Amino acid sequence: MANRRGGFRSAGLLGLVGGLMACGCTGPRISRIDFTVFDPNGREHRHYADFQEASYQAMPGGVLELVLRSERPSSVDLTQTITQILYVKSFWRPQPGTTFVESSQINARAVYAVLTPPTGVRYDGGAFISYKIDRNTGELKGTIESGSLVPRYRLGDAVEPFGSCRFTATIRAAERPRDVVTTLQMLESRFSQPIESAAALSP
Repeated sequence: MANRRGGFRSAGLLGLVGGLMACGCTGPRISRIDFTVFDPNGREHRHYADFQEASYQAMPGGVLELVLRSERPSSVDLTQTITQILYVKSFWRPQPGTTFVESSQINARAVYAVLTPPTGVRYDGGAFISYKIDRNTGELKGTIESGSLVPRYRLGDAVEPFGSCRFTATIRAAERPRDVVTTLQMLESRFSQPIESAAALSP
C-alpha cells in the first residue's frame, strides 16, 4: 500500500463498518459493544460490534480480567483482516444490597484496540462493569453500564478511525485464563507509540 496512513484511514475506518455497524439491525450474538462516537463537529454517531470470542479469569480479591475478540475481513480490502479487542480489568465488584452502585462510577480499566496489520490503534479508558458467574457452568454474564475511551497508542503510522467515545456492553464469556494473559501481553508489547493528541482528548 503506497500510503499507509491514508490506507488505514480508508481500509481501516471503512472496513470497520463490517464490525462497527450502524445501530438498528440486530442478530444472534454472544457479546456486544455499543459505541457512541463523535465526529469533528461534535455530532454523535452510534455503532455496535459483535464478538464471538470472550474469555475471563477471576482472581482473589474480586479482581476480574476479561477479553473480547473479533476477527473479520475488511469490507474494503478482503486480503486484510480487521481485529477488534476489548480488555477489561475490574478492581472491585459491586454487591447488591451491600455496595452503593451508581452507573457513572468507575470500577475497571478498559482497553480497546483495532488492528489491520501492520497498523493499529489502541484506546484506553475506564468503565463500570457488573457480572455474575454461573457456579455450574462457569459462564460469566456481565454488563458494562458505562465506559469511556480515548485514543492513546498507535501501531505503525496508523490514523485513529475515531476520537474519544463512550460505550456500553453485554458480555457472555468462558473461563480461559491463558487467552486473557496472552492478549494482554500482546496489547502491552505491540502498542508503545503514544498518540500525540491523546492528552488533548482526555476528559
